[in-house]
Amino acid sequence: MAIRFRKSFKLAPGLRLNVGKKGASLRVGPKGAGYTVGTSGQRVSASIPGTGVGFTSKVGNRKSDNQNTNASLGSWVTGLVGIFLICVFLNWLF
Repeated sequence: MAIRFRKSFKLAPGLRLNVGKKGASLRVGPKGAGYTVGTSGQRVSASIPGTGVGFTSKVGNRKSDNQNTNASLGSWVTGLVGIFLICVFLNWLF
């Protein structure tokens, strides 16, 4: 049986710091949408709160990832999704 550790701190509305056994991450966005930057990379996520239905996608490449560094259609679309979620967050915040 594995022991897990995770603690989340709300820094401001829409801004959360998550600390775990293997590292930390910073999440920006309202409930149901967000952009996360952490020790394991960057992620964009969107979901319908309360349903369990959601989407998460990795953004960018880490140096340790063995992927082609050429820009592909998938990374381009993921970037647009990230920009959209940031705009939704800013609209929600102001």
